[in-house]
Amino acid sequence: MDFRIYRTWFAALGVVLLTALAASQSFAKEETFGYSMGGIDHLADNLSVTDFWVNGAAGQQAGNGNAGMPAPPLPVKWHPGLTVHVVWDVRDWQHDKGSTHQADVAVDPYSEDGGNLWVHFLANGTVRVVVSELGPRAAGYAGPHDPIPRKKPWDMYPSRADRRDWNEQLLDDQIIKQQCASASDPANCTKLANEKILDDERVDARRYLPQCATVTTGYAYEECKRSAAQSMRAARFTRRCQEAPSLPECASSATRQSVPQRDAGTSGQ
Repeated sequence: MDFRIYRTWFAALGVVLLTALAASQSFAKEETFGYSMGGIDHLADNLSVTDFWVNGAAGQQAGNGNAGMPAPPLPVKWHPGLTVHVVWDVRDWQHDKGSTHQADVAVDPYSEDGGNLWVHFLANGTVRVVVSELGPRAAGYAGPHDPIPRKKPWDMYPSRADRRDWNEQLLDDQIIKQQCASASDPANCTKLANEKILDDERVDARRYLPQCATVTTGYAYEECKRSAAQSMRAARFTRRCQEAPSLPECASSATRQSVPQRDAGTSGQ
């Protein structure tokens, strides 16, 4: 067991808890309120705020402005110098990397009527925090009206991932074992072959998934994803049969393709 992993995790958790404790103590003598919280992602199409926290309260993924998470307590009366501590994770889907950021952010002035806590992650990398009963798309909203991209970067820039099912993995392992049996370095041969499978799968994903990124309705989107998954599976099957044409699946497929198809107009004659 690697205790360093646990120490790192507990250290990060301690920072979040201490931040939340310090914030609650700073408001201990004030009347506070806490509505709901939502994050608004204004970042470029290849980026997304995958998680964020405000004074230790988790906001989860930022998106188009759905205030569905509990907000941390804020004083009923706004005062100059009021800030919150924001931590956020950014995923760069195009380059397969992520980063964590944090900042003490001034809270925009608000009335004693309160409202939801809106956290704007702006395109220039800064953060703005607004308390408002109106949503960020409302005309009278006092916060920024910067564009809010409707995006699915995980489809536009799909990451390198293994999308095979268990049976496909077993079959590929069998093929690789046969191919690398006579290699001078079987272990390295196996490693390179597995890496190539993942690289090829990423090429497939970047060919078929981006078409689903612009689909807005739920049913049509799920249908698009299913169609893309079928196309990617077919591409894997084609490569597998090129590597090992003697596979029963490949032989049966070749037989089906070689059988002449009757003309529908002459059937039964």
